[in-house]
Amino acid sequence: MARFFKKRIENKGLAPGALVFIGQKKLDQPLLGLHHYGPENYDQEEPDPSDIKLPAAKYEKRWLNVVGLHDARLMDSIQEQFGLHPLAMEDVMNTGQRAKFEEFDDHLFITLKMLQFDDKKGLVQSEQLSLVFADDFLISFQEQEGDVFDPVRERLAEGKGLIRKRGCDYLAYALLDTVVDSYIYLVEHMGEKIDDLELRVLDSPDESIVSEINTYKRELHFVMKVLKPVKDLMGGIIRSNSPFIHKKEVLPYFKDLEGLVLHTLESVDTYRNLLSDYLNLYHTSISTKMNDIMRVLTIFSAIFIPLSFFAGVYGTNFEYFPELHYKYSYFIFWGMILAVAISMLWYFRRKKWF
Repeated sequence: MARFFKKRIENKGLAPGALVFIGQKKLDQPLLGLHHYGPENYDQEEPDPSDIKLPAAKYEKRWLNVVGLHDARLMDSIQEQFGLHPLAMEDVMNTGQRAKFEEFDDHLFITLKMLQFDDKKGLVQSEQLSLVFADDFLISFQEQEGDVFDPVRERLAEGKGLIRKRGCDYLAYALLDTVVDSYIYLVEHMGEKIDDLELRVLDSPDESIVSEINTYKRELHFVMKVLKPVKDLMGGIIRSNSPFIHKKEVLPYFKDLEGLVLHTLESVDTYRNLLSDYLNLYHTSISTKMNDIMRVLTIFSAIFIPLSFFAGVYGTNFEYFPELHYKYSYFIFWGMILAVAISMLWYFRRKKWF
């Protein structure tokens, strides 16, 4: 499946660090958002992506948000102006990257997936997010418009909290925090739908439920695949000795974020186990219904076996059959049939077979 592994034929045989876009083009033209900020100052602008030279920094720190990863010319310009490592930029343009944290001499690199659940398709949609940051700048790279960063932008613009007073490592934490919150919301949203399946499995099991269970199992497997390396990513940040991460100020926040990721992973694992239980419950329910049907059919078969025997005996074509010429033979025959049937029903009922 394309969600699990992206084809890399485009960069086959190329030198490491080659700027080749791997993925699906989701925008005609890239979009840029540049935030200048300091403890007491803030400004925002939207540079023209066709202009190679980005505006100079106005205050102590900058956050450049790049939407659209397919323009190699723009990426090369950003790499040159910020002095980014070629391998980091190669990973930015490869949308099939596994979540990871890497340290370079002049900056740090983080990549992971942003997830959202498409209710119409019943699928988890993913988008790659990459962050490159140092002391005085942070660059975020996204595949398409629309993200979960509006609360961070609002805090920057209004000067709420610590985001302007701390370094770009704290901004990186704030962005990662919103992404992890979106993971939690996604799992909770899927969990509500999974919980509703239990009543349907118990009340009216049918084949459509099996299809839904298998769909949610597949989607949770994808979420698990995305989240597991995020846990390792957080561990790498916490263990890092990079000067771009101020441990006394920011490390407790990243540790808290690691705990949220672990909690989300445990929730995903719990729901996967629940779905397996629902599937077993469905099969058990279907087997129970089938057993009930077979029990009723068996009881009717058991009743009609002796009745068929009597009908077979008196349906033979012997010329001399004493009962055939008796005046009340027909009524005696039906009385005997009914007596046998009622006796067997009473016996089965007494044994609690139905």
